Amino acid sequence: MIDPHEFAQKQLELTAEFGKYVFEHPEVDDVLPPESHIYFEIEGEDAFNRYSREMAEKQIRDSGWPIVRVRIKGIAPPQGSRLIEPVIESVPELA
Repeated sequence: MIDPHEFAQKQLELTAEFGKYVFEHPEVDDVLPPESHIYFEIEGEDAFNRYSREMAEKQIRDSGWPIVRVRIKGIAPPQGSRLIEPVIESVPELA
């Protein structure tokens, strides 16, 4: 069983990344039903996937919205800083 807090953190990260993906690939938006519930499955993370599927099934009962499953192999590591050519320098005491 996955810790609900751990699940929520991962779910937030996946949701943000999926939003970025849809923004970069607007054609995906055409296949998403309006007012749908999206749930994620991550390759090799059985506990997360079971819990995610259970939450999706609950959403079906509660809302009746269509369900969309997004299966992924994982999340790439963060790309690091987005600063472009920073200059780091000591500054004499300001008067």
